[in-house]
Amino acid sequence: MKESYCYGSFLLGEQMIENGLYVVKRDILNIITSLGGDCDINSGDKRPVFCCVKDNKIDGLFWAIPTSDISHRDESQIEYYNMCMQCDDRDLRSCYYHIVRGNRTALYKISSCYPITDKYIDHEYTVNKTHVIIQKREDITEINRKFRRIISMENRKPNYFRQHITDIKNYLIQELESGKQNNQDTNKDTN
Repeated sequence: MKESYCYGSFLLGEQMIENGLYVVKRDILNIITSLGGDCDINSGDKRPVFCCVKDNKIDGLFWAIPTSDISHRDESQIEYYNMCMQCDDRDLRSCYYHIVRGNRTALYKISSCYPITDKYIDHEYTVNKTHVIIQKREDITEINRKFRRIISMENRKPNYFRQHITDIKNYLIQELESGKQNNQDTNKDTN
């Protein structure tokens, strides 16, 4: 039986679930490119992203890791991913990618991660009308370990990665703070 892949809609006020897969709005990709970053502007809004981590310092900020169906990759690309993943653990390239094997083998492009807020989520990524949430503890642990290494490098060298993580984060923090201020002003007006 063939699986049906359908897309629901992300309702206003819904919040992302850690380890869930989502499809982003084109707006976040436009922001990344407007800030000088590089991303998959042509099809990044059609692929699921893995919502790996809720930021522990900034309320409302999550971290997204783009995913890709590895069956669409040619042999040289797969060799490159494997070479990176087989690098010594001290080599940052060992954290660039992770492959999750399941119904579909998926490539997690950890070094292409970026911060995101609910505002830029279009909908949950579903299979047979069920939101896809990564369940394998080993994969979650390994993706998070690699993610922390990538963010650690980014904290030491802002905008080290092609998507300009620091610039995106600062933009979204400013947007979140502006939204909170607007809510406070609205509450004052109604009281």
